[in-house]
Amino acid sequence: MPNLEECRVLIVEDEILMAILHEDVLRDVGCRHLAVAASVDEAVDKVRAWQPHAAILDLNLQGEKSFPVADALDAAGVPFVIVSGHNRSILPAHHAGRPFLDKPYPPQLLLAALRQVLDNPDC
Repeated sequence: MPNLEECRVLIVEDEILMAILHEDVLRDVGCRHLAVAASVDEAVDKVRAWQPHAAILDLNLQGEKSFPVADALDAAGVPFVIVSGHNRSILPAHHAGRPFLDKPYPPQLLLAALRQVLDNPDC
């Protein structure tokens, strides 16, 4: 099971309460390196500049689909979990196999999905 303490986790979420919830859940398990992006442009910039180990990606950011962020994460080799209130059928085929959580979900499912995508036990 990966040790999340040293992992850099990017939270891509435009709903402030959800972003805070994700931060709290991750901090509760010892994750100390967190960044939040609330728009597609901000998230793509953070993927390039901050080089996260993993990401939590909301599919809808301020009315815009976050597919460019998914593509940037994929190109950078960053594993990610997709979270959404929308059906997974809207995903492009090349992201259809990604871990996907339907909102709302319990924190334990988020942690399990995040640990599943991390292949480096100590980040």
